[in-house]
Amino acid sequence: MKLILTILLLTFSFGCKSQNNPEKVETDKTTELKPPFKNQGEQENYWTQELFKKEYKKQSYELYLNEIKEKDGTEFIYDNKSLSIYGIDEPLKLLFKKGILYPQLISGFTTENRKTEKELDSLSVSERYFYELSRGDNLTITNLEELDFLSNSPKTKRFRFWLGRPKSVNPQIYIFELTNENADKNTKLKEFIMNSKLTFLKEGWIII
Repeated sequence: MKLILTILLLTFSFGCKSQNNPEKVETDKTTELKPPFKNQGEQENYWTQELFKKEYKKQSYELYLNEIKEKDGTEFIYDNKSLSIYGIDEPLKLLFKKGILYPQLISGFTTENRKTEKELDSLSVSERYFYELSRGDNLTITNLEELDFLSNSPKTKRFRFWLGRPKSVNPQIYIFELTNENADKNTKLKEFIMNSKLTFLKEGWIII
């Protein structure tokens, strides 16, 4: 009788321990984000998820093949347009050094020369604003981050950044995807970027 009672107690004890410490199951599938949200970060992750679901179409962008000039590791010049980056880790800087991301992807390949200071002074406030906006010059990129929750394959990585424009107080969100067909789960970020292609780029919402 005592033996039976002991076996029952041990069985109950192991059962409780198993329930209190459930084993985590790893999966390759991304987690579907749904409201309600605890904070603004979760809300923006949801918006990003929905943008990919509704707007995604795999594309193919060419590298910037002309000379890229670098200043102090934070400013990159692509012909007649410049791009400044802040708070970005060294592996991610390869995006700009290799010409995967460059201003012309956002503003287009305009051939208009820069206006002189005298010409700029002759413009009204609104004319100067739209001139600088159309040129796509002096853009700023911050808050560049990889979106692990949206990458369900070792061959693709998805990212988000804030784009700042001259004379504009509020930055705009941009989303992009890189594809490296030779990558696997052991590929480091630097190696992934070095051999990747830009396969999606889309503007998102304005940060208020």
